[in-house]
Amino acid sequence: MVSEPPRVSSSAPAHIRRAIRARLVDGEKIKFEAMADIDDDGSFGERWIILTSRHIFVMDADTSEIRRFPLARLSSLEVKGFVGNGALIIEDMDGKLTEVTRFTLTHSSEFLALAGRAGELLRNNGSGQGKNGSQSQKEVTTVLPAELNGSAKRCPKCGRAIPRRFNVCPACVEKRKVFLRLLGFIRPYWKIAALSFGLTVIIALANLVPAMLLKDLIDGIASNKTESLLIMVPVTLAVVYAGSQGAKAVRSYVNGWLGEKITFDIRTRLYRYLQMLSLSFYDRRRTGELISRVTKDTSNIRAFLVQGSQKLLIDMVTMGAIGIILFKTNAFLAAISLLPVPVLLLGTSLFARKIHRVYHKVWRSWAKMSSVLADTIPGILVVKAFAQENREVGKFESSSNQFLTARMRTIKLKSMFFPAIGLLMYFGGVLIYWKGGIAVVQGDISLGELTLFIAFLWKFYQPIQRLSQLTDQLEIAATAAERIFEVLDSTPEVHDHKDARDMKDMRGQVSLKNLSFSYSPENRVLHDINLEIKAGEMIGLAGPSGSGKTTLTKLISRFYDPEEGTVKIDGIDVRKIKQKSLRQRIGVVLQEPFLFHGTIAENIAYGRPRAKRKEIIQAAKAANAHDFILRLPDGYDTQVGERGTRLSGGEKQRISIARAIVNRPSIIILDEATSSLDTVTEKMIQEALQRLVKGRTTIAIAHRLSTLSNADRLVIMEEGRIVEMGTHEELIERGGMFSNLLGMQQELAKVRTT
Repeated sequence: MVSEPPRVSSSAPAHIRRAIRARLVDGEKIKFEAMADIDDDGSFGERWIILTSRHIFVMDADTSEIRRFPLARLSSLEVKGFVGNGALIIEDMDGKLTEVTRFTLTHSSEFLALAGRAGELLRNNGSGQGKNGSQSQKEVTTVLPAELNGSAKRCPKCGRAIPRRFNVCPACVEKRKVFLRLLGFIRPYWKIAALSFGLTVIIALANLVPAMLLKDLIDGIASNKTESLLIMVPVTLAVVYAGSQGAKAVRSYVNGWLGEKITFDIRTRLYRYLQMLSLSFYDRRRTGELISRVTKDTSNIRAFLVQGSQKLLIDMVTMGAIGIILFKTNAFLAAISLLPVPVLLLGTSLFARKIHRVYHKVWRSWAKMSSVLADTIPGILVVKAFAQENREVGKFESSSNQFLTARMRTIKLKSMFFPAIGLLMYFGGVLIYWKGGIAVVQGDISLGELTLFIAFLWKFYQPIQRLSQLTDQLEIAATAAERIFEVLDSTPEVHDHKDARDMKDMRGQVSLKNLSFSYSPENRVLHDINLEIKAGEMIGLAGPSGSGKTTLTKLISRFYDPEEGTVKIDGIDVRKIKQKSLRQRIGVVLQEPFLFHGTIAENIAYGRPRAKRKEIIQAAKAANAHDFILRLPDGYDTQVGERGTRLSGGEKQRISIARAIVNRPSIIILDEATSSLDTVTEKMIQEALQRLVKGRTTIAIAHRLSTLSNADRLVIMEEGRIVEMGTHEELIERGGMFSNLLGMQQELAKVRTT
């Protein structure tokens, strides 16, 4: 049975409904509509799932292709959740499974509701004949994360499930509030922004002067009053043009300065907040996607804040000023000139809604393309080792083609909309030429007044047309802002509590009580872990892959918070210790050490940037790294390359150990620190590790069980539970899992040596 959420449904466009209704049989009625936003190839696209009393229809919005699944032929329907998306899956009477569509988690509520309605229809149809003539009970099930079912926090406006990391519904963010938040980035520089705005007003007013002088000149010529005008008009124009160009030069510099400052602030704030977010946030994001937010999205916002917002204000002021002049000159002609405006406003509103959805697809396809680059370039060695260059080129071409397709949709929309707007403006001008010409002939207005009116009319239409074109820029900025605010509004799942304190002195006693944890609600990784580690004790963690060993150490370092139970160090809950203070006292040596682009000395002192060169050298000596460092051309000032590519695996590992030593940790976590190394290098690293762990609480993870013989106790894990605990000798005598694993490894070692 399905616990049905609120009945939330998207409304299908009229042409979708017409196409579906044309295929309905007598008495068949539409029961539910839901929009999916993922195509069969995994790219973002729009398709509609229409549930009727007899069928499930699937219609692609782009190709208009329609698929139909009769309910009478279905035995079950399932809505299943995956990482970042869900799927609607059906099974027919022959046992054949069909994935109807996929959807992002934003639309999960719609598909849960659809599942509820479909379940009612399937059960009302009763049991059907299954494969080989057997009776098949029709059913509907859901397998979704907790955040997507009825217990999730839901948006009061649209009913969608609000993801755990958000405080508001991403689908219902008001555009007006988004722009007001964007303008907040200008507040620190409001004086400079005001100067830029003032200069823009001066430039806008200066542009009105030539038309007004032209009226006086024409009327003066008509009345033979030209002597003073022939001197006054050129001089005035020269002064106005000189002042206008000077104002433009100053404004150009001011806008450039303002734009770079705002961009710097946004990028810095965004990057700072990314550093504050928990690892769980990065578990759900790709590197290229985040890079796109910090680079491309901030640039798009800059264009709006510095140029678009000013254009918007100036065009509105210009329209108001010219409108007053037009009505003062001739109210009748001014009223005629406004006839195209309502149609223009309606068209602009429709265009804005359409282009906003398209720009979301543009952003997603750009982020996907960036992610391909972020995945492939760091892994170029693997790509070449397996001769997969063409495959990676194909992946990039595919993602680039998706971006091209999305961009072409925006170009198509703009190429249709903007010429239509221009045509409306020309129709207004034609009416003015017609009615204005009649008025001049009849003597109602002078030729100069008509010339002035026509000149100002086009200056009136230009801001209107620019405002319609500005819609494009506004939508780009709105889409970028939503992506940035999605990050800034994300709540770090691991954060310092108000009563958190620094912990300068740490003995290293670790206590785990009733500890349970899962990365996703449907997949628990640790179950009721209880473990006491004495200060200075060395614990070896072993067990099959996926048993939860690394996850356990991540909870001790408080990269994640447990769902149940507590982690205490020296009797203090780690949630009451400031994260920075906690992690400064914990040293981590990973199986694959990560080195940053920079010098060897900088990498060793990464945890203590102010460490003296003497301390760095002492740490390197303790890690058996000093000798090989001195053999390098620039010694400790040698550049390691991106991710340490200029060093061997053993050299990177020894620098990683030196980095842990120089940080003076109280607790050491070794995660497969000696795997995949040759015998000589492993011996050197083992010696370095012995110096590192001496007198410190140590938790060592190893698949090669022989490396844990020096541990005070061994903790054997399986499927997220502790199944054995004791010394090396005790566990061998016990003949349990540890003894069996050790025996298998010894047999495998014998085979390799023969």
